[in-house]
Amino acid sequence: MSFNRKPGGSADSGPPIGSVLSDLPPHFGAFGTPAEPGEATGTALLFVSTYCSHCIDLLPHIDAMTRNHPSFSFRLFSAGDTDDHQSMVEYFGWTFPVCSLDQSDMEAYFAVTYLPFVILVDDSGKVAAKGVIYNAEEFEQIVKDYARQALAR
Repeated sequence: MSFNRKPGGSADSGPPIGSVLSDLPPHFGAFGTPAEPGEATGTALLFVSTYCSHCIDLLPHIDAMTRNHPSFSFRLFSAGDTDDHQSMVEYFGWTFPVCSLDQSDMEAYFAVTYLPFVILVDDSGKVAAKGVIYNAEEFEQIVKDYARQALAR
């Protein structure tokens, strides 16, 4: 289930490539431990909903994504509730933050209108790649886009 409320396709979702993301308001709760400063060279922001079958199907792939890309600091934004998030963290053994963010906030703060979605942010805080992902292989394609952006700098 994607939540397309905006004209255009999924490529229009998310902030523009090269834009700088603003900080999140402090009231967004998180489970997990962020990467230590200096460990990560980029950030992977994943957006899902516990009410989206494609998002639920993506969850088991996240472990491979984090293992294959230790240079990324991962953060999952989910439209689920606190109990859902705690259960996911315990079940999958995730150590990265899982934050509550409803779909309207996903759109307001990140311009994300399709799920599941990823935004890759470089070490300078700029959006380097983004896209809808359904599995680890599609995440790898987004990482390739990220690498191309890094080489272009």
